[in-house]
Amino acid sequence: MSKKTGLGKGLSALIPDSLSDQETSLISQNKGEKDTLTAFGSELRQVPLADIERNPYQPRTVFDDDKLSELTSSIQEVGVLQPILLRELNGRYELVAGERRWLAARRAGLSSIPAVIRRIKDIESFEQAIIENLHREDLNPIDEAVAYHRLMDEFSMTQQQVAEKVGRSRPAIANSLRLLHLSSDVQRLIIDGALSAGHARCLAGLSDRKIQEKLASRIISEGLSVRQLEAIVSDIQDASGFETKEKSILGNSVKEAAYLEVENVLSERFDTKVSVISKGKRGRILIEFADSEDLQRIFSILE
Repeated sequence: MSKKTGLGKGLSALIPDSLSDQETSLISQNKGEKDTLTAFGSELRQVPLADIERNPYQPRTVFDDDKLSELTSSIQEVGVLQPILLRELNGRYELVAGERRWLAARRAGLSSIPAVIRRIKDIESFEQAIIENLHREDLNPIDEAVAYHRLMDEFSMTQQQVAEKVGRSRPAIANSLRLLHLSSDVQRLIIDGALSAGHARCLAGLSDRKIQEKLASRIISEGLSVRQLEAIVSDIQDASGFETKEKSILGNSVKEAAYLEVENVLSERFDTKVSVISKGKRGRILIEFADSEDLQRIFSILE
């Protein structure tokens, strides 16, 4: 299997929504179509919906019902215009990409659907499902983090290998994985869209799940921005006594704009969370790192 280093390179060869020019040309030919496609490890067929099973490696767990209804209406009017991607498995077919079209086709009452059949291994199936969803840019942060964790857990990949596969930086993968340490209630708020990815990453810096949930409630009720939340989290991490910490959680803590600006500039520079903590005229700068490799990366920037 060739190594994929980004979403741009080779993406059209991975997802049916963007078939490669070579395959599109082949599909349009009338003579020798099947033999030629098979030579490239792919074959275009009309497959009964009853013979298709959901991909167990599908990273997406939530689908927008309104958008799915719109797609169903479109399919009822004009049919499925772009084939889904399948692989043969134990005499049946397993979805690799195109689950929304498959679900909408079933809702529309179709009996079959156009599909490109490919010979794909488990790891390739999972990679392609992830890349298709990342390409759509609407995979929620928790499903994205779970997908990265499964690549590491089930296929023994390192954070660096995952980063190379999906075209992200290694720190971005590390920050995404940190979201899995949030409480289940906070994760649900993220999945439902009540909390942004920025809020989620900030809350992930707190180990106490009860504090995470209290701050999540404040974000929703008070409309706290990510910058305001970062200031509160910084105060909590720096608080020594219970009363001081509780005041930071429940109170209205606002850090000076100058400090926030420094934090933002340094966070972008080091591609990680940076906190500026002041005490009177003195203070300190806290730079977070995910592991020893990340620390070495930050050190190289300082050099």
